[in-house]
Amino acid sequence: EKYACPGEVMIGTDSHTPNGGGLASISVGVGGADAVEVMAGLPWELLYPKFIGVHLTGELSGWTAPKDIILYLAGELTVSGATNTIIEYFGPGTRSISATGKATITNMGAELGATSSVFPYDERMARYLHATGRGGLVELAERHKHLLASDPECEADPQRYYDRIV
Repeated sequence: EKYACPGEVMIGTDSHTPNGGGLASISVGVGGADAVEVMAGLPWELLYPKFIGVHLTGELSGWTAPKDIILYLAGELTVSGATNTIIEYFGPGTRSISATGKATITNMGAELGATSSVFPYDERMARYLHATGRGGLVELAERHKHLLASDPECEADPQRYYDRIV
């Protein structure tokens, strides 16, 4: 069954569109026909996704890189284990990953079949936006920070809100 997407979603026709999850955006790559419908003002429809929560607690160290996180997740979920899901990363470990590292992870979520992947907004994203000449977006993001992060009850009791937790 299809449902109209109730929230704000960035739609793109490029397979790398999910990179936007590295900047706290639900970003979905779609086919040309879907994109045309959205540009024409029609509602975008999709199957209601399941939600996989990935709880990150520590920090990368030594020779580890953000790509190691998504490769580990691929081993856990397999190449189709995230089909029709949104992967949401949460927990204190998210704050230790750079914005470009987060984008690498969310981009590769598609390798698992995920509809999209997303990280919560944080200081690392703000630094990236300033460094890339988009500092004006930081004020807007800071004002709406509560909308760009997991709800506190999700972090407190993730089993209640996610279909699967890794």
